Amino acid sequence: MRKRSVYYYLRGYNCTQCIIKAAEERYNLDIPKECYDLCKGLNVGLGIGGTCNLISAATMVFGLLFDERTVRRLRIRFIDTFQSNYKAVNCSQLRKLRDCQNNCSYIIGEAAYLIEKLIENEEKALN
Repeated sequence: MRKRSVYYYLRGYNCTQCIIKAAEERYNLDIPKECYDLCKGLNVGLGIGGTCNLISAATMVFGLLFDERTVRRLRIRFIDTFQSNYKAVNCSQLRKLRDCQNNCSYIIGEAAYLIEKLIENEEKALN
């Protein structure tokens, strides 16, 4: 997912859309075009530098694969790890980081990798 999410980001998808698109490919999901349209405004922390929409994207991917209780648990793990890695969850703070000054492709790739690892660990635990 890491490479594919960055691939889509560099081709004009926003941070939320590129994660969803990479997950669609990785997990063989059938996501209608309208769902990508729903995500058009989910970038740059809702346009005001608020909560990074990679958190929203991760939660959406988890929601497509797991029940609500599991989604909540994975969302918390994602946020805790993300915050531990970057010391921030708000877009305005993240964009000040060296890894995100020119564009957010590095953090997007790392978020995609984290999503994939959390899903893999959850699937192993279920089996």
